[in-house]
Amino acid sequence: MWTVTIANAAVLAWKPQDNVEIIVGAGAGGGNDNIARTMQKIIQDRRLIEAPSNVANKPGGGGTIAFNYLGQHRANGHYIGISSNTLLTNHITGISALSHHDFTPLAIMINEYISFVVKPDSPLKTGRDLIAKLKVDPAAVAFGISSTLGNINHIAVAVVARTAGIDVKKLKVVVFNSSAASITAVLGGHVDVVAGPPSISAKHIEAGKLHAIGIAAPRRLGGSLVAQPTWREQGVDAVVINWRGVVGAQGIGAPQIAFWDETFGRLASTDEWSKDLERNLWDNAYTDSKGAAQYLKSQYDELKRVLTELGFVK
Repeated sequence: MWTVTIANAAVLAWKPQDNVEIIVGAGAGGGNDNIARTMQKIIQDRRLIEAPSNVANKPGGGGTIAFNYLGQHRANGHYIGISSNTLLTNHITGISALSHHDFTPLAIMINEYISFVVKPDSPLKTGRDLIAKLKVDPAAVAFGISSTLGNINHIAVAVVARTAGIDVKKLKVVVFNSSAASITAVLGGHVDVVAGPPSISAKHIEAGKLHAIGIAAPRRLGGSLVAQPTWREQGVDAVVINWRGVVGAQGIGAPQIAFWDETFGRLASTDEWSKDLERNLWDNAYTDSKGAAQYLKSQYDELKRVLTELGFVK
């Protein structure tokens, strides 16, 4: 009883009084934007916070512009940012001076896997076709990713190629500001393959405009992708997880952290969230602020090992 009382007191000690900004380091329509808008709608509809809220898109620099903006609001719990592996990989590869140590981890929300999609009329009908072409010439295929080199989408391309014995340093990779922009590029024939979130490509697959030739998941996904094969099914043991979470500015105090622990915990237990997980092909990975801090540290160490091995670390 005493522990609960203390926890409740901490939660009630602070709550947003001004507008809450959910900051996204990519353009509208991408994976991070998707989860931000899903979260914001549930927060608003369920009145999980009394103050108004909005999603603020600040694309550019592979997320660096958004994180610089968040960093300007030190100790202010009204500003939170959607985070992913990019926060870690940008620091590891030297793109950004900012790392998870410069922010306050608040939650890990979801895991998703990386899909590789092409147009239905592409000569690449399967993952095996892609591997065969890359073995002849690693630069023969243009891969579209967002939103920076060395991020989890780039890692997924490299892991698939490396596992198949292909020189990853010779791959041709084109960077776009958002997952939506990369999908537009493959639909227009400007790139051959896009590696990115299944939640973005799913509606195009349902419409028959795209086809997944390989998904870097341990099992087949559900929904419209249930017929789309994993890389493992095609002889390439490549599983790549893209987690997405929330961070606050550095210097946020215990009462603010406690408030967001309570809020994200409630959000993650709603029926709306469960339905959105299923619709977007996400796995529920909710972890509170303490668990998120531990997870980011372990992920940083693992990603640094992989990126060093792949030659992306300067």
